[in-house]
Amino acid sequence: MNLTKLSTNNPAGTLVALLLIAIFGVLAIGKLPIQLLPDIQRPQISVFNNWRSAAPQEMESNIIEPQENVLRQVPGVVEMTSNISQGFGGITLTFEVGSDMQAGMINVINALNQTPPRPLDANEPFINVGGGNGAPNLASLLIRMAPDNPATDFAQYQKLIDDVVEPRLRLISGVGSVRLQSRLPKELHIEFDPYRAAALGITLDQLRSTLSRAADISGGTANVGRRQYTVRFIGQYTPENLGNLIVTYNEGRPIYLNELADVEVSSADVQGFTKRNGYPAYYMTVEGTFDANTVKVLDGVNEAIAELNQGPLKEAGLVLDLSFDASVHIKRAIWLVKGNLAIGVVLALVILYAFLRSFRATLMIASTIPVALLIAFFFLEMMGRTLNVISLAGLAFAVGLVLDAAIIVQENIVRILQQGTPIREAIAKGTDQVKGALLASTATTVAIFLPILFMPGVEGQLFSDLALTLSVAVVSSFISAITLIPVFSLLWLKLSPQDDGQQSGRLWRWISATVQRLTGDTKRAVFWCVTLILGAAMLTAVLMPRPDFLPQARSDGIFAFFALPPGANVKTLEKEVGDVIIERLKPYYDKEKQPYIKGYNFSMYSAFNVLFIYPEDPSQADAMIELLNKEILVGLPDTQAFTNRGSLLQFGFNGGRAINIDLQGADMEALMETAGKGMGLIQEALPGAVVRPIPGLSMAQPELQLIPNERRLAQAGVDRIQIANAIRAYTSGLFVGEYFDGNERMDVLLKGPKWQVPEQLSATPVYTQAAGIQTIGELATLKRTVGPTQLQRVNGKRSVSLLIFPPADMSLDEALEKLNQSAVPTLRASLPENSSLGYRGSADKLDSTIKDMGANFALAVVILFLLMAAMFKSAKDSLLVLLSMPLAICGGVVSLRLLNLFSFQSLDLLTMIGFIILLGLVVNNAILLVDQTRQSYRETPDIDLAIAQAVATRARPVYMSTLTSIFGMLPLMLVPGVGSEIYRGLAAVIVGGMTFSALFTLILMPSLLRLTHRLSPVTNRLADEPALSSTTGVKS
Repeated sequence: MNLTKLSTNNPAGTLVALLLIAIFGVLAIGKLPIQLLPDIQRPQISVFNNWRSAAPQEMESNIIEPQENVLRQVPGVVEMTSNISQGFGGITLTFEVGSDMQAGMINVINALNQTPPRPLDANEPFINVGGGNGAPNLASLLIRMAPDNPATDFAQYQKLIDDVVEPRLRLISGVGSVRLQSRLPKELHIEFDPYRAAALGITLDQLRSTLSRAADISGGTANVGRRQYTVRFIGQYTPENLGNLIVTYNEGRPIYLNELADVEVSSADVQGFTKRNGYPAYYMTVEGTFDANTVKVLDGVNEAIAELNQGPLKEAGLVLDLSFDASVHIKRAIWLVKGNLAIGVVLALVILYAFLRSFRATLMIASTIPVALLIAFFFLEMMGRTLNVISLAGLAFAVGLVLDAAIIVQENIVRILQQGTPIREAIAKGTDQVKGALLASTATTVAIFLPILFMPGVEGQLFSDLALTLSVAVVSSFISAITLIPVFSLLWLKLSPQDDGQQSGRLWRWISATVQRLTGDTKRAVFWCVTLILGAAMLTAVLMPRPDFLPQARSDGIFAFFALPPGANVKTLEKEVGDVIIERLKPYYDKEKQPYIKGYNFSMYSAFNVLFIYPEDPSQADAMIELLNKEILVGLPDTQAFTNRGSLLQFGFNGGRAINIDLQGADMEALMETAGKGMGLIQEALPGAVVRPIPGLSMAQPELQLIPNERRLAQAGVDRIQIANAIRAYTSGLFVGEYFDGNERMDVLLKGPKWQVPEQLSATPVYTQAAGIQTIGELATLKRTVGPTQLQRVNGKRSVSLLIFPPADMSLDEALEKLNQSAVPTLRASLPENSSLGYRGSADKLDSTIKDMGANFALAVVILFLLMAAMFKSAKDSLLVLLSMPLAICGGVVSLRLLNLFSFQSLDLLTMIGFIILLGLVVNNAILLVDQTRQSYRETPDIDLAIAQAVATRARPVYMSTLTSIFGMLPLMLVPGVGSEIYRGLAAVIVGGMTFSALFTLILMPSLLRLTHRLSPVTNRLADEPALSSTTGVKS
């Protein structure tokens, strides 16, 4: 099908098709979910376990380790990490990229069903797809007291939050879950007097058994006459009348529960605190589904907040604030890319007009931009992708590229028209002459993206959107060039045959003559070939930056983690650490001192503690970090802070640039000692790096161990479990069962009186059947010692990790080299016996990523060579085109070096992909020159004249298309802002490579063509082979 003839014969039909494209493209834009980035996380499944008040060691031995034993058999798991603290244990399973997570979830559930029974008061494990932090955290919300509300305890508002706030937020489309992080569940406390119980001869087991048996029991059904009755034994008491429960009889007198215990409904003990801008707050997070439109979800959240604040929360004296809004970063980053795209369009059109000097001609060529972009939007929506920084950056890159084909076609039509050819014949002939070269350049550009589309790992996930948008845009621009441009030329191109462009033609003939003088003989051709190709290769080797994994992509937020004093309780931490930090932050939040703070959140819990700060002016984020490190977070009692900038990349708090060094072994104290030495070694090797140990480096959590006295236990007629239950009851409470009133379910806890010193615990009595009243101290020996606050396990082994954030101006590769040269050998030598050291995280992925990128680069070159060899029907011509690549690569490297003079830019994997993309772009100019030379040589078998005609004919469209591409992408390289670090290196590589290609291709390609012709046999293949435009099997 001849598309050009079909479109020019039916202009109305072509314009209708254009209108349909516009309609469907606009509809697709409205349907596309808006995200910051594509999903770049490796698939993860997390298992969360809660066991009230359990020590880390018991949580590890009774729950985590048995689960690890079965979970390691789950297919596709590549890494398993566990974090354990007081009452909590979480396991994160990381899977191979591309794993079926639905099957993975089923496998995890089946594996957990094989674990041994859990303790009675350990909750069912909660399984979550998406990693340790769950699904994407779209927003953090904080409920605070209104200014006129004097209350400080949120427990009284828990029912309001459960019944009103949480359901309202869950109604928002795109919300996956709402997590009430500060929730304190209700508990039924039975606080008994152990002295009274012992005096009455009541054992703890007897009391527990009586309470647990006070329950409703179904008796079944009974048929009585014509009716069927449900039979129930009503044995459950309510909290109000539970005191009337008879525990036992003493000398014939009933002993009621209220004689030795008080019954009350209370909240669970507070395990930490959260404050918003210095005031107590209730913390909750909103997590989205993985296909959620983040911006729309957050718009819905803001509507819900306004509704709640004007309604039920206002009546209760509460205020709901949106603390973290993911859409803020997304909107800013998206608007920046959109702005860059618009600037790029304007710059490209200015360059275009400078060449054409005609508004009509400029607008005809410019029409291919919206067509290509709208088709790209349609394909993104059709393939289930999102509108994100990467896909928009791809469209911004495409602005200059989509003009290339239109420029070539119109320039050729105008050139033939200026020779006096009738308009229809000029359109048909002009399009037909360049369609082969355009098809070749389009095919090579699209083919170069094939390795990107099939890349595994993070790089494949991150850049498949870029490859898709660029491929669709370039293909649609080719179709537009051979359909829309001929139609527009037929309708609106009013060029007089006498207007032969003498002034501009003089310039290009001068350029052709200059190229002829510079490359006119064999010696000069050899000189330019050697100088440009080998010189470019040598310059590339010298200036090539060090590789990195991911760009920093720093956000406005600052976070700080803390190594807290071991054993400090919540009140102590709040008074001696929390209140001090808040007081120091106050003048900056009140705008009395700079840098000003827009807002901050502060949370401290046993398993997690963090301070988030949002500067008023994002440009002062580094000054704020310096202030935190030197003034605000120093001098705290036994507390160490670790501060860093947040990252837009979805890699938790690490941002994809952190190095994990895992020390594994059985002796935790020795590992912690070694890790402490390692922190000093690492900071010497990497000045300015942030090194954070996980878990803390001290086994200093105060611990009371009660060691059973076997002889006394036997004499008293009790076993270990009975005494262990008594100790639990006298400390955090002994789990009895659950109470459910039809609406709420709560744990029933049997609790003794609170004690202040360990000696009080030792003196607490218990009644035994064989020895009467005994004290805890008589049946067990109390020992003071220390233990761990937290434990970490990696792939089934206890581990101490050093999480290293290299300095902002140092690549990951350079940091690893320095570590391996100085710190790591010394650290490895100081390890205890039967211990090991290994890398994890970004450091572990860097080597494999570089190898994958190298393989993909080589594959791209092979694809290009074979594709062009098939189209040219000449391996020699294909090789000639490929020899233009060293110049482009050198230009990309030089551009990166120049960029580093103003802002640090490493060779991260996003920038590496720029070199692959560059290969498909720079060959286009070489293809045009080789193709035109072949056409001219067939007409005039004089290589010098053929080259001169090719340069004179193609120099103008080559420079026009190259300059529009460069200026179209230039804003992505130069304009700073949130998210610009993600694509800035990529843009620099393409702009630099295309600039070098524009400067030197007109020297290199004529030199190569002239040299290879004179080295070939007298009967040269160029004379025998048809031109590329007449060998293609595709009609235009």
